[in-house]
Amino acid sequence: MLNTSDTPGEREQSEFGDPLERIWAACVLPYAGVADVRRTVFRTVTGSTGETRSDWLRQARRQAAALTA
Repeated sequence: MLNTSDTPGEREQSEFGDPLERIWAACVLPYAGVADVRRTVFRTVTGSTGETRSDWLRQARRQAAALTA
């Protein structure tokens, strides 16, 4: 699972407890037969540079390609 966020990781964890992880890994994907849930969060989007976003896209491509290898 890949997603973006504007919330710094530390704040998300301390204030929200990572709601996307809970929703997808505990409430949605198990019912679709997905047991192996891996998640990458690209953050923070606001203020990120073009270079950083390009790096995120490269990472996403590598991870997607690894699923078919």
